[in-house]
Amino acid sequence: MYASGKYSTRGPALIPRMKTKHRIYYITLFSVVLLGLIATGMFQFWPHSIESTADWTLDKRSVHDAPLNHLPVSSPIPERGDLSCRMHTCFDVYRCGYNPKNRIKVYIYPLQRFVDELGVPISSIGLSREYNDLLSAISASDFYTDDVTRACLFIPSIDVLNQNSLRIRETAQALAILSRWDKGMNHLLFNMLPGGPPDYNTALDVPRDRALLAGGGFSTWTYRQGYDVSIPVYSPLSADVELPERQPGASVVIPEEKLSEMYTILKSIPHRQVEEMQRQARWFWEAYFSSMKAIGLTTLQIINDRIYPYAARTYEQWNNPPVVKWTSVNSPLFLPLIPPRAPGFTAVVLTYDRVESLFRVITEISKVPSLAKLLVVWNNQNKSPPEESLWPKISVPLKVVRTKENKLSNRFFPYDEIETEAVLAIDDDIIMLTSDELQFGYEVWREFPDRLVGYPGRLHLWDHEMGKWKYESEWTNEVSMVLTGAAFYHKYFNYLYTYKMPGDIKNWVDAHMNCEDIAMNFLVANITGKAPIKVTPRKKFKCPECTAIDGLSLDQTHMVERSECINKFASVFGTMPLKVVEHRADPVLYKDDFPEKLKSFPNIGSL
Repeated sequence: MYASGKYSTRGPALIPRMKTKHRIYYITLFSVVLLGLIATGMFQFWPHSIESTADWTLDKRSVHDAPLNHLPVSSPIPERGDLSCRMHTCFDVYRCGYNPKNRIKVYIYPLQRFVDELGVPISSIGLSREYNDLLSAISASDFYTDDVTRACLFIPSIDVLNQNSLRIRETAQALAILSRWDKGMNHLLFNMLPGGPPDYNTALDVPRDRALLAGGGFSTWTYRQGYDVSIPVYSPLSADVELPERQPGASVVIPEEKLSEMYTILKSIPHRQVEEMQRQARWFWEAYFSSMKAIGLTTLQIINDRIYPYAARTYEQWNNPPVVKWTSVNSPLFLPLIPPRAPGFTAVVLTYDRVESLFRVITEISKVPSLAKLLVVWNNQNKSPPEESLWPKISVPLKVVRTKENKLSNRFFPYDEIETEAVLAIDDDIIMLTSDELQFGYEVWREFPDRLVGYPGRLHLWDHEMGKWKYESEWTNEVSMVLTGAAFYHKYFNYLYTYKMPGDIKNWVDAHMNCEDIAMNFLVANITGKAPIKVTPRKKFKCPECTAIDGLSLDQTHMVERSECINKFASVFGTMPLKVVEHRADPVLYKDDFPEKLKSFPNIGSL
């Protein structure tokens, strides 16, 4: 207590008082050391470079002020371009390294003027306004760095957008003498107008070693899959185009043989769908095509996704307009935008060991005109599939996929073998559906590609006494689900089911060996906000949950568990997405007193 009193009045008695001149000296020394530390810290974190250029701003950039670089005739020329280049062979991803933002850094070379020994420029236009806009947009983006040592990707300031303005040999020589060229490794060139007489090649004729090419004229012969980037050809005239809020364009693909029906087809498109297509087209234009800035930054984002695939944009982020993301429901019109690689549908049959029934199903499905491929998912790890010679002989490709585990979710895996947009999921015991019924179901799906289109209909009900949802399989006037034991859907939903299913629903399904069809109904309804479509009047199906009226015993435990599934899934989704409807789809002349031979689908089962 007494010591405390001493410290408060005079300070520590053991420390002698410092003379004034010494105190000033030490204060000055401390200040110098402190300023040195601050300067060192700022130098460490402040953007700097060894081989840097001024920021790419319009007021600082001038072709006339750029240094002049003479190219000797003997200057080296890069190789033509390696068509075998891929990201793992011609691109050094280790240069990009790890960074918290998972974003590549792009360096733009200082502006230079290149001339030959006679003083003739390598380009007739120098730096075009379009390339200037492109470089300006990149320099203002988060991709840009003026520190060449931090760069992952290098962009020359040499404008090769229009090959017709270039001297091919001299332009190649200018590229080869760039300080970081290294045979074009990690370099990106932008070209929109390739080729010239007499060949008019579809890719830039300038020899470029291993450099990536963002090109606007690729063919399947010149485009290096997963390496080059295909970009649109920009027109300066488009800068003056102002799209109205409800623009007249949308894309509708009509086969040549149906051109005579064009008016009828166009008139059949619902007005709401036309508006959605217009909004989608407008968003694509503004996001990816409308300016050199949009084209340039989209190109860099594509390359960024290749280098950091674990942080890449999702399909939805690339294709969904913000106006769609703000709503609680994503319109599936924006999902199947990738053109189908094959017409018709792929039938996916999940099977275990019911070989005889499986072969009957294959035989019946093979009669459907629009069947493109048949994929059998063999879910039995303890037994091999039958020998190839024993399988039914059909006119379309038949592929057998063996799974590693016996899971119901295997039926919804996005197999590479599925090349069509349309998928028919069907069990190995659904042998009663006729080819007319299946073909009609596919035609209905083509008109409603965002829906589940199926045959067995089911319903969910709210049990007021129990205070929870109930699964109902009895015949009623309403439908909220179609069983995927026989249903058409878009293959994109396989991707969502496998990789985007909320919570632990997929694990629940695999653990209980039940309810994968209910899970798919929940998923599609939640994405689209729409009910499924039941087609044809048929209600009798050979399936695990048919009633006693159908000649099969009803497993009450099975039904109770399916009710539990509905409540479980509603809890995970945080809502009840299923929608109830009171209609189904039948062929137009199904009930009409009309000659059968004139009906498109005469063989439609009654029940």
